[in-house]
Amino acid sequence: MTHQFTLIPTPIGTLCALYTAGVLSHIALGNECDCLARFNHQTGSNPFRADAELIACSKQISQLFTEHTPYSEPISLARLTPFQKGVLQITAQIPIGEVRSYGFIAHAMGKPQASRAVGSALAKNPLPFVIPCHRVIRGDGVLGAYSAGGTAIKARLLEWEGVKLKTGDKLSVATPFEPAFKTL
Repeated sequence: MTHQFTLIPTPIGTLCALYTAGVLSHIALGNECDCLARFNHQTGSNPFRADAELIACSKQISQLFTEHTPYSEPISLARLTPFQKGVLQITAQIPIGEVRSYGFIAHAMGKPQASRAVGSALAKNPLPFVIPCHRVIRGDGVLGAYSAGGTAIKARLLEWEGVKLKTGDKLSVATPFEPAFKTL
């Protein structure tokens, strides 16, 4: 299977995007060497750089940061479990400028006690920024962890999208953040 990568400058740093058989399969924030080591570990192969071939896809990823335009090309979640894929499918539906809690996602999955499992699934998101796991926070409004760059990057992304944050002992959202569940 062919693995290609390209580097994409963004306001939060350089993103490395990995394409497997021409489909976006992983994104990582960091320098080229670190990203290549991570991609090699995840795929078991050494990708080659293909900036020219991937220019259209790179432009779409750049537009996530410049125009809030969702990524519309095919993506691959092939290495994930059905539960992880379900979590990411729900997460992908969170609108720009809004957040949801881990518990909200768990409830939407039909597993209301699975908040921690949701957090674990989000930590394995191979496509942060494309699938906006930064929009998922703790039930008490605190931002929580962010495996794609830390809490500071998560806060920057949320503020950039229009989410109002407040400081205190822990960074948290300033306003109510999710709709109530409707009971049948």
